[in-house]
Amino acid sequence: MSSDPSTPLDAKNYPQYLSLAYRVIQSLSGKPSQDQRMPDCQELAGKLFFHAASIYWLRQGTKAPLPGSGVEASFFDLTSTSVLVRACLDTYLTLFDVFFNHSSDDEFEFKHAMWRLAGEAVREHVVPSEPSLMDSYLLAQQEIKHLRARLQATTAFQSLTPKQQRKALAGIRHADWTATAMAAGFGQKMIRELRAFYSSHVHADGLSAGQVVGSDSATTQIEHIEMDMATTMIILSKFICLYADHFPGALAECDRSSDIFHRAQVLAGAAALIP
Repeated sequence: MSSDPSTPLDAKNYPQYLSLAYRVIQSLSGKPSQDQRMPDCQELAGKLFFHAASIYWLRQGTKAPLPGSGVEASFFDLTSTSVLVRACLDTYLTLFDVFFNHSSDDEFEFKHAMWRLAGEAVREHVVPSEPSLMDSYLLAQQEIKHLRARLQATTAFQSLTPKQQRKALAGIRHADWTATAMAAGFGQKMIRELRAFYSSHVHADGLSAGQVVGSDSATTQIEHIEMDMATTMIILSKFICLYADHFPGALAECDRSSDIFHRAQVLAGAAALIP
C-alpha cells in the first residue's frame, strides 16, 4: 500500500473515513422519520461502523494472555480483519438493497418485511426452556405473524410463484448479491472476486489457512491488514456518499469535511470503474 497519505487508499487516512462515517450516521441521530422503516437503516449503519472500527484496532496489534505459559502472544490478526471486511461488505449491500434499491413503496415494503422476517424466523422454533424467557418468545411469534402479514399484503409477494412464496414466508431471503452490488455501483468482476476472496476467510477455506502460514512476519501480517483496510475504505466511501445523496444533514456534515469527502467520492466512483 502506498505510503503517501495524499493517496485516498493509504492506511493513514483510515481514521478520517471512519470519523466521517460516524458523523454522517450521527447527523440523523435523534431526528424523527416520517417512515417508520427508516430507523432500521440506522441500525445497519451502526453495525457497519462497528465492524470498520474493529478493523482499525486490530491493525494496532493483538495480545493474547496465556496463563500458566509465562509468555504473552502478540500478533497482527489478519484473519479476523478479513472476516470483518466481508461483514462490512454484506452489511453495506444489505443496507443499500433494503432501504435504497427499490422503484416503489410496495417493493420497499416487501424488501423491508422480508429482511426483518429473515432475522426473526430463526426464533420461531427455538422454544426456551427457561420460563423467564417465554414472554420474549411469545412476542417474537407475534412479530413473525405480523411480518408475514406485511409480506402477503404486497404486490411483490403476490407476483412470486407458490414455491417462492413458501420460501419467503419461511424467512428464506433470496438476494442476488452481484446484481445488488452492481446497482450499488460496484463493477461486476470486482464484486465477484471480493466476495469470493473474503468468503474464503469466513468459511475457513484453504486460502485463509495458507495466508496464516505464509504471513509469518509482522511486516507481512500488516500488509495483509492494510489491504483489508483499503477495501473497507472503499465500502465506507460508498456508504458516506449514499447517505450524502439521500439525507441533507449527512451532506452538510460531508461539506464540513470537504477534503475527506472528496476522497470518498473518488473511491466510490472508482469502484464502479473497476470491471
